[in-house]
Amino acid sequence: MLKSIVAIVVSYIVIFLLFSAVFAGLYVALGVERVFQPDSYEISNLWLWLTMAGSFFAWMLGGWLCVTISKSARTGQVFALVVFIAAAIGCLLSLRRESEGPNVRAGEVTFMEGLERTVTPRWFHFVNPVVALAGVLAGTRMKRRNSV
Repeated sequence: MLKSIVAIVVSYIVIFLLFSAVFAGLYVALGVERVFQPDSYEISNLWLWLTMAGSFFAWMLGGWLCVTISKSARTGQVFALVVFIAAAIGCLLSLRRESEGPNVRAGEVTFMEGLERTVTPRWFHFVNPVVALAGVLAGTRMKRRNSV
């Protein structure tokens, strides 16, 4: 039981740190003009697709890591449920705090300022938990297949 809890916590922390590093690096590499729509804080289609693809593969790594640490596919499935619930809560909270409309953006924007003012399409908030769930389950299955 303790091994399963440790596997879930460690996997979640590793993926959180990976997300932070990768998306901060992508933000810098792409630049403000490619992350946001021109003159606004609405995110670009490029950023949307990179976020969804990156999330899927990162959560897939998380599922694989969880099963590797715990040596249990069931723990990977529990991790998938935890991730889905956490992502759903996070996305619902994001919907509540999102501004009414896009603010006008002028000049360079820091990563933190961009995060605070980002305006995403409403549908993205509902897709995010599903992508996370699918990624973890894919990683769980991948590890299970490799260990047989």
